[in-house]
Amino acid sequence: MLEVLFAYILAVFLLIATPGPVVALVLRNASLYGFKVALFTSIGTNFASLILITLAIAVILGVFQVSPFVLSLLSLLGCVFIFYLGASSLYQTFKSHQNKSSQDLNTQEKFGKNTLKKTFISSFLEGFGIAISNPKDIIFFMAFFPQFIHISPSITLSLSLLVAIWILLDFSILMSYAILMQKVIFLRYKNGIGIVSDIVLMIVGIFGGYYLLQGLYESYSL
Repeated sequence: MLEVLFAYILAVFLLIATPGPVVALVLRNASLYGFKVALFTSIGTNFASLILITLAIAVILGVFQVSPFVLSLLSLLGCVFIFYLGASSLYQTFKSHQNKSSQDLNTQEKFGKNTLKKTFISSFLEGFGIAISNPKDIIFFMAFFPQFIHISPSITLSLSLLVAIWILLDFSILMSYAILMQKVIFLRYKNGIGIVSDIVLMIVGIFGGYYLLQGLYESYSL
């Protein structure tokens, strides 16, 4: 069963580490607002993951079933939220730059600080919202998570291990990104990284929504 466990660890690592809306959000918040904001963002994403995992386990155990249409609808709403988050952040970033004087810019460069502010609660809610609506996470938990529940003879032990591994890897990888963003070499380009992250969020929202709508159209036009 060890090979199944290693396969699960690799799958989770690649899913979380691969650039996507969650990683883009953490990078953006770490670059523009600092490590603490990224920390609360990551806590929000992990809390959302726990909810999705709980739902997946309930489906696996036959407690209830999830309609494919409802799942697609939730994913579509998630794409809208992801696009809105990136677009609104991008707008606020450009608006903030337009309102800054040259003295503000010099001070920011000197001390490596950003005048933009974000509360920890709003950071948590952002992380929670983008993770709970992330199509990639929904698909993973509902479709792939059940494939690994036989890593031990006890289903309770198996589910406990899968959940613990997910949370540990999820939090560790996101925090690694956040810590990396605090390095001097990245601080020089933090505004650019924030803008790129916002654009990634918008692209994910657009293409995710497009493919979901196309899938729904093909399903109900047959």
